[in-house]
Amino acid sequence: MLDFPAVIDATDTYDGPFMRPLTDGEVRAWAPDARPTCADWDDALDSGRLTFPDRALGNCTVLYRNGLPAQIGYWGTTAD
Repeated sequence: MLDFPAVIDATDTYDGPFMRPLTDGEVRAWAPDARPTCADWDDALDSGRLTFPDRALGNCTVLYRNGLPAQIGYWGTTAD
């Protein structure tokens, strides 16, 4: 479980604990069409193309199904 008190802007570089959405460029680095599916996200995490953020930080991105926003993928590293 990730427990972050706030979501910050995608371009902010503050230290945590925060959840930060990916920038368009960060998404396009592993999903060139900028509309990643859940499978794309899983593959990017498993392959290391999408890395986990540092301690007490989380990232998130919109995931698509049939070209439409369907869910949000969250991943991060706890402060524990």
